[in-house]
Amino acid sequence: MLLPVESKQIAFCSYDEDKAELQLYFHTGEVVAYHSVLKSDYLSVVESTNRLDALMRLTQKGHVPFGTEAYLPTVGEMT
Repeated sequence: MLLPVESKQIAFCSYDEDKAELQLYFHTGEVVAYHSVLKSDYLSVVESTNRLDALMRLTQKGHVPFGTEAYLPTVGEMT
């Protein structure tokens, strides 16, 4: 499920529970993933009134991003 992020840079985020991976979908089409993200951390983003701030706090916790363009479809192909 794509979760809207009301931001000029980030369009959506999503979470893969099997991989414990947070994906950020940028308006530019770039997709960046953060691995080893706890589900409880992602749920804090879902429940936040300011998802961008919650994402920034989460991504600054030491998670190292890696590009996922090779295996994730583009935002336009998501259903």
